[in-house]
Amino acid sequence: MATTTKKPIMLTMTSRLRSRSSLFLRRLFNSQHSTHDNKVDSTVWLPTIDEKKTPFIVSEKSTPLSQLAGSGTVSRPLGTLENFFKRLADAGASANREHAAFFTVLQVRFPSHIVNAEDYVARAWEVVGERFPALRAELSPPDEADPKKQPRVTIRPFDKHSFRSTFSVHPNCSNVDELFAAPSPIRGTSTCYWLPGPGQIVLRTSHWRADGFGQVLLTDLFMSTLADIVQRGVDAPLDNSLVQQTLDVPITPGLEDLIRKYVKDPPSEAAEADILMHTYTDGGKSIAIPTRPGSDGALAGPSARAAIRMSPESSAELTQACRTHGVSVTSALNAAIIRATARYPQDAEADSYVIFAPVDLRGPLIAAGSQECLQPVGVYVSGLPLRIGGVVEHLETGESVPGKSFDALADELSAFYSQDLMQYRRPGDTSGKTVSLLQIAEPYLERMTELFDGFPAPGCPYPKTPVISSLGKMDGLIKRDYTGDSKDGASGLRVTDFWVGIENMTPMITFHPWSWGDELTLSAAWNESFYSNEIAVDALEKIMKELGEGLKMDRGLISSSEW
Repeated sequence: MATTTKKPIMLTMTSRLRSRSSLFLRRLFNSQHSTHDNKVDSTVWLPTIDEKKTPFIVSEKSTPLSQLAGSGTVSRPLGTLENFFKRLADAGASANREHAAFFTVLQVRFPSHIVNAEDYVARAWEVVGERFPALRAELSPPDEADPKKQPRVTIRPFDKHSFRSTFSVHPNCSNVDELFAAPSPIRGTSTCYWLPGPGQIVLRTSHWRADGFGQVLLTDLFMSTLADIVQRGVDAPLDNSLVQQTLDVPITPGLEDLIRKYVKDPPSEAAEADILMHTYTDGGKSIAIPTRPGSDGALAGPSARAAIRMSPESSAELTQACRTHGVSVTSALNAAIIRATARYPQDAEADSYVIFAPVDLRGPLIAAGSQECLQPVGVYVSGLPLRIGGVVEHLETGESVPGKSFDALADELSAFYSQDLMQYRRPGDTSGKTVSLLQIAEPYLERMTELFDGFPAPGCPYPKTPVISSLGKMDGLIKRDYTGDSKDGASGLRVTDFWVGIENMTPMITFHPWSWGDELTLSAAWNESFYSNEIAVDALEKIMKELGEGLKMDRGLISSSEW
């Protein structure tokens, strides 16, 4: 454990903004199966996880499950998307860290009669781990007969005592930032931490095992289980809905298996994926937030985070301003990120904003009949190449300024984010042809994996362009009060604060917006080897300034700040 106390950076915006920490990612699905961001006045939220047992039959085309005779051990190869995130995670392996691992943090208040909360948290984690075997799945070497040589994900029969080692208590740890700043071995399973001092529960999951939205679903299920245990007693039997596995197979199907099962049309040719990839690879250099001098090739260190949290009044005003401008909140924030980034010194060749924008494929999968992807484990969020040219103007003084107006950027981003995923028009494709992102998924993910396998290399460094990944409205998923299922009365378990974060091992700042309790939060995650706290916080403040001015809000969004 670290001996020094590391405190998160929390900005408090007086009058207009309050700060704390969290992440705002928006996952919404409409009838057109558009990308993760839609117009603010026409949203349909993803349904919460189905507590009923969903039947699942492996189709002839699905990846076969291997079961060792008499052992109860089940395994399958990693899917293409899972393998992509596993390779990304390895970016931090040399520093004994894991890139893009998700963690959710809950500040909780137990009822007064609970003396030793540790026993209740441990019991809840044990129940969730037994119910969702993928949480304890581990990676094993590939089959020699596998032509792709993909690592295998393996699940062994549940062992209560073995799984208990994935839970730990940290009585001398003051907050989650201090927890993750301390060196620790990379864990092969999901993990749960209890910090009794601040009253924080931390759930951590590798990105190849679950995406951000799944992590939030897991957090809600964990809290529902904990509330039932608080209500009934730590040794009392639990409600069947909290302990019954929700699928007939212990390993959640991979994205490609669900596509093969539910999408009747054949997959697209690899050439179709190449056209999509050209959006990312062809064109001008992307803008970036400058890293620490001399940090190129540096070993990743601890991750850090900072956040701005807006008051309910300011959040409502922002939402209304977006509606007035006819753009979504995420599009407005992304436009502000581009303009704020363009104000930093840029490479003379930089003229574009180029990222892989997160896109959640749950919507079209659910529409096709899949219920499996409503589970908290499994990876169904990929990335679409986004390129916007002319975003920076290089002045003769050597300074850089935005090259496009806020309105122009927000409109372009809204057009990108609101596309139909089943009839997607690829940027730069002049044929007018549309493609289904489900049909093109497998060859496209293979191309994306090949691209990222080349980072870093001489002349091909890690991308440094800031990325936005929006979770959306969390109130329907993470509750303030968890009452439990017993008829004996409420559990008295209350969540007083909640946020999501990632471990960032590459030279890129990731921005997460989300709302909870009617308060909108914009958080930033970065690695301390590549960025200082000062520049990350400066970027947050610049973004909020661009946002307020771009939306023509009466008093802007930031009047002052304190630390």
